[in-house]
Amino acid sequence: MVYVISKRSNPRLLTVGWITLIVYLVWSIGGQQLLAPVLNPFYRNLVEQVLLTLFFVVLALGYYKVKELGVFALLCFVVSNLFENTSVLFGFPFGYFEHSPALGPRLFNIPWLATPTYMAMGFVSWMVAKVLVHRTRFVQWNTLVWETAIVASFVFSMWDFCNDPVFHLNKAFAYRNPGPWFGVPVSNFMGWLLVTFCFYFPISLFLSLRNLEKDYRLLPPKQYWHQALLMYGAVAAGGIYRNSRGKSFVATFANGDQWQSEVIYTSMTLTCLFTMVFVFLLAVIQLNGIREYSSWRRQKSSLLSIDQVM
Repeated sequence: MVYVISKRSNPRLLTVGWITLIVYLVWSIGGQQLLAPVLNPFYRNLVEQVLLTLFFVVLALGYYKVKELGVFALLCFVVSNLFENTSVLFGFPFGYFEHSPALGPRLFNIPWLATPTYMAMGFVSWMVAKVLVHRTRFVQWNTLVWETAIVASFVFSMWDFCNDPVFHLNKAFAYRNPGPWFGVPVSNFMGWLLVTFCFYFPISLFLSLRNLEKDYRLLPPKQYWHQALLMYGAVAAGGIYRNSRGKSFVATFANGDQWQSEVIYTSMTLTCLFTMVFVFLLAVIQLNGIREYSSWRRQKSSLLSIDQVM
């Protein structure tokens, strides 16, 4: 079959996506720490969320239509904020916890800046999952509907698994009943799998019904997948760098447990290496082996050879 790149592709969006990705990487690996003396935690978090949100919008507009992007953002916003509030009020599904006042203005009990993470990292994880299950063509939106949602839930929850102990250590939030994962309860991670599936599955189902593209030949530009995978890798790299620069102190949690900060930083670096970094590498290998893109490259090479002969 002869494959062609979809007309939805926009070179300007690709350019903005690359610029945003590079700026985010610089910010995560050195920039944030360099500006720490002049920017308090709220403003540092604000810069990070602005970069992630911009990347999400640019990447999503290159792959989806505006309505599809809007549904994705709305589901992430409503579901995540709902369950975060029920956890603060009733302890379900993450366990009882409270965000630090330093995180800024709130919507009910949740800081406004908590929501962009669900949308931005949620979309990046969604794109990574689609590569892992080889669901890269537009016409494949109606395949592997619930399977893609499950894989995406694990891909996204890995980020939380690697980062929540560090966030808890640095008092971004506090659990009423700290748990065994360096102070974070098991219910938090089970809750993440539940909550992410609760917005990924409706999104996947909506897109399967929404797919109006019947041309089996159309492919999104491969650069969109590269950008999504590289952002996932950049977030992992930023976390590892942050852990390597963490201060040494002893933290005491609400249940009386004490932890040396170096133990948590080192443990989360290893955890990130064997989860997020592994998934990033696996997705890159999977993308390079997707048959449709290999066929398109061979087709493009053949056309170039013909043009040279002509």
